[in-house]
Amino acid sequence: MRRMERRLEFPQVLEVLKDASYGTLAFLDHGRPAVVPLSFGFQQEGERLIFFFHCAPEGRKLEALRANPAASFSVVSRAEVVLAEPVCRSTMHYASVIADGEVSEVIDPAEKSAALDRIMNHCGAAGHFDYPAPMLERTAILKLTADSVTGKSNCR
Repeated sequence: MRRMERRLEFPQVLEVLKDASYGTLAFLDHGRPAVVPLSFGFQQEGERLIFFFHCAPEGRKLEALRANPAASFSVVSRAEVVLAEPVCRSTMHYASVIADGEVSEVIDPAEKSAALDRIMNHCGAAGHFDYPAPMLERTAILKLTADSVTGKSNCR
């Protein structure tokens, strides 16, 4: 990171993640970059973060990630353009997090339920939910285990 004074410490990274309503998952699809916006949930294991996403059990994203599980996930919160005079002095106030790692599929129904709970809790629902078995069967859950996480902010 070039602007180290904007680097976020781990507790601040967690706050940005809690504040972000969605993120974007970047991956390679047949050698070309691809990115999709996704709702997400996450869990903390020490200073390691694990992100969860849901999707259909088939499609471009899932096929690409099965072929190459390397991915990056990013979120931005509190983004605001600050115009100035002269305009070349304008800036952006923001807080962002980028996580790099590998994506795997969650297969176990109990783990899928727990991951869906994390996603729903992040979206504002509270508690644990019962998911019908047929729904769990037709929902794919992706898990990104982050090897590295960086946060950056230009908020005042």
